[in-house]
Amino acid sequence: MDAKDRRKHTRVKISNFIMHESIDKEGKIVSSSMGKALNVSRSGIMLETAHPIEAENVLLMTVDLDNNLMEMKGRLIYCRETDSGMYQSGISFTGSKDETAKFAVKLIKLYHHRKHKLTMHVAA
Repeated sequence: MDAKDRRKHTRVKISNFIMHESIDKEGKIVSSSMGKALNVSRSGIMLETAHPIEAENVLLMTVDLDNNLMEMKGRLIYCRETDSGMYQSGISFTGSKDETAKFAVKLIKLYHHRKHKLTMHVAA
């Protein structure tokens, strides 16, 4: 029997590369790396990385369709090692509702734009 999903917002599957920085309690960057967003909602994101995220506070960065930098702050909820040796981290966005919704929508649009572009390229 499946456990009931208690999330407030629906997750949307994506596959976007995202830069992340782990930030300590003093506001100093303790690590930086690339990860892949596996899904996103208005309230958070699941990020797959080669190494565990090291701090509770995280800054996520990527570029939108117009190559503008997008940033979102978040809080690490969990970090689990997978059977493949990668790490999956659940990150809750800490911005305003408008900021988090805008970030999520732009990530979804970026994913679908790149997916469509790749499909069109392969079909040609």
